[in-house]
Amino acid sequence: MLPILTSTDSRIFDQYLVNKVGIPAPVLIENAARAALLTIEDWCDELNGKAVLVFCGKGNNGGDGIALSRLLHEKGLEVFVFIAGTVRELSADAAIQLKMLKALLPKENIIHYPLVDTHFLAHIQVGIIVDAILGTGSSGALRGRSKEATMDVISLQEHFKAKVLSLDVPTGLNSDTGAVETYEGGIPVVVNADRTVAMGTLKLGFYLESAPDLVGEVSVAPLGAPYRNARGSMFLLDESDFEGFPPPRKMSSSKFDYGHVLSISGSYGMTGAAIMSSSAALRSGCGLVSVATPESQRVIVASAMPEIMTFGLPEDENGLPLAKSFKKLSHLLSKATVIHCGSGILPTDEVNEFVAQLLEKVKKPIILDGGALAGLAQNKSTLRERKGVTILTPHIGEFAQMLEMKWQDVEKDKIALAKKYAAKYDVILILKGAPTIIASPDGNVYINSTGNPGMATAGSGDVLAGILSGIIAQDHDLHKSVLYSVYLHGFAGDLAADALTEQSMTATDIIEYLSDAI
Repeated sequence: MLPILTSTDSRIFDQYLVNKVGIPAPVLIENAARAALLTIEDWCDELNGKAVLVFCGKGNNGGDGIALSRLLHEKGLEVFVFIAGTVRELSADAAIQLKMLKALLPKENIIHYPLVDTHFLAHIQVGIIVDAILGTGSSGALRGRSKEATMDVISLQEHFKAKVLSLDVPTGLNSDTGAVETYEGGIPVVVNADRTVAMGTLKLGFYLESAPDLVGEVSVAPLGAPYRNARGSMFLLDESDFEGFPPPRKMSSSKFDYGHVLSISGSYGMTGAAIMSSSAALRSGCGLVSVATPESQRVIVASAMPEIMTFGLPEDENGLPLAKSFKKLSHLLSKATVIHCGSGILPTDEVNEFVAQLLEKVKKPIILDGGALAGLAQNKSTLRERKGVTILTPHIGEFAQMLEMKWQDVEKDKIALAKKYAAKYDVILILKGAPTIIASPDGNVYINSTGNPGMATAGSGDVLAGILSGIIAQDHDLHKSVLYSVYLHGFAGDLAADALTEQSMTATDIIEYLSDAI
């Protein structure tokens, strides 16, 4: 798994590399620059005589940019370097890099702010702009030359239709929160990168607020030693994390070897949720699926997929299950390996009471989704005291309801809130969104790297709940099963989007592409 760091942890890691590992700061800059060069080599090959503009700040992020400029010049490219400050204002390591660059690059190709004459830009074509103005060490609103340089990058990117590479973090983006903190006339002052090469490790802010639309394609530059720090508790899920998982099946297998999912889902007008979640569970490899749904809706679910077993529940006048349904399910609860509840069910007092009984009396793994989540704000003690594994799959609005907060406030601090909730109530919390976040009771947080905007469609969450129940039912390592399910859900969505486009794909398409994803 790839670690994800806050700005504070990034600084600690840098100090560790210099003071403990013994890698001199100038070597770190060289490593960063060479990794950045590898990131854009394919762009460089396509320049066809166009120039590269490199905008550098005064600190070591600027030093990375200056070192990259020298390497680009070594490749025979025309490079112009813009430095947001005087020579005296540069950090010691950036000054070393500038001294080397001056020995190689024509004097007129190195320009310091404040800019005096930029008429030469009218006579060149620009193919690449490098943003090395500010890294993770900056916070707050942009000021002075840094702001001026950032606005120039934005303007020149638009004028030349150039590709932009940001070093470590796009300037203007908070590397911890993903927020844009500077505006000019109501317009955000932030670099919109095509690619971002993160130095050493990924940054938390890449996955929050508007950042996913600003960082572009993200890669990590190795600095000379792997990340080693006990403070790190956030990770990005990667395909390599699931090599060899799940293990191959034995030839002597039967359906009873792969678990029985009980899905308590669906209601009048929302049987589709029950059908999608149960179909996804079967496609994920579990042996059997039983769907308990209001009696009047049972025939709809049963006719949708012949492999699904169905059971009719007592219901109210609106076609919603009643609390007394719990007693009717005792035989199915005893047979089930994992219980999924809530997809396609509206929250009512009866539903909340049913969920409370489920949490209190059933020790098997339970996945709560949709309408089953609404009553958790009133069932906190039952949730906290539960002995079995509990997995919650809210979207941001449902999570806000669970916390009794406004969703806008939750959105601003969703990772910290998810982490705190999972630890406090001893649950696995899967916060659906872009990206999906998994918080485990041990304090670790995992951010999913798969998925796309086409999955923002009705039923995607029901499919995720089905995949989770189907994978967990197979009795593999539970922790890995949860992470794998989320990754697989997003990956199937990516395959569906590739084939059908983000605009046209639906939730059932995710199910159709599950086998390809597996």
